[in-house]
Amino acid sequence: MSLDPPTEDELQAFVDGRLDPERARAVEAYLASHPDERARVAAYRRNAEELRALLAGASLLPPSPRLDPRAIRRDLRQRSQRRAVLGASLAVALGIGALGGWTARSMRLPGAPAPMDDAVEAYRTFATDRVRPVEMAAGHGGDLQAWLSGRLGRPVALPDLAPYGFDLLGGRLLSTANGPAVLLMYEDRDGQRVSFYIRPSSRPGELTGTRRDGGLATRYWFRNGYGFAVVGRADDPRIAEVQEAARLSM
Repeated sequence: MSLDPPTEDELQAFVDGRLDPERARAVEAYLASHPDERARVAAYRRNAEELRALLAGASLLPPSPRLDPRAIRRDLRQRSQRRAVLGASLAVALGIGALGGWTARSMRLPGAPAPMDDAVEAYRTFATDRVRPVEMAAGHGGDLQAWLSGRLGRPVALPDLAPYGFDLLGGRLLSTANGPAVLLMYEDRDGQRVSFYIRPSSRPGELTGTRRDGGLATRYWFRNGYGFAVVGRADDPRIAEVQEAARLSM
């Protein structure tokens, strides 16, 4: 039985149960004597279980209402209903606008979710976690980047925020209504944290914006089928610079 180090593709196939039995036994033997790799595979398995849970309706995700599969399905139904109402409203509003100068572009339905709500909720859930805010620590370097990129389906950069006083703690994968999301968590020497969040988006075109939720500030942008957001404390003057550094890295 070969004990050659498994490739990244073999590890992914091992987690998904797609590796042939002989090679799977070799990988198991290799992991038994390499605890760091074993921990990485365990993180892979957890992510796979979370994604399967989302599809199967199970609830293995962290206890966060916005990230719970049932809440996701409810949001999807509500969004579908809002789109139907919005279509009818626009038809009426365009006629009114022609008479009164009203522009549909500025209309936002009451109760409609603000952009990148899930990024804000992810920050609230994990930035306060002092035990395990990330699944894979920054010390894994290239392995962390390869893991996140492979699961998201696009290259994921690890922005260098050291010039602004933030060091990378690591990253984790989350399941959302739009597909898998990447959360990168950073921390400064005072323990203050900022996050960089990436997920697929069906929003057409490009859009940038800011929002404030209590004591949190979020700077977000959409581009090429993905949504990006930097979340941190609203009173932190570095947030704008961090957002620009993250944007340029992608």
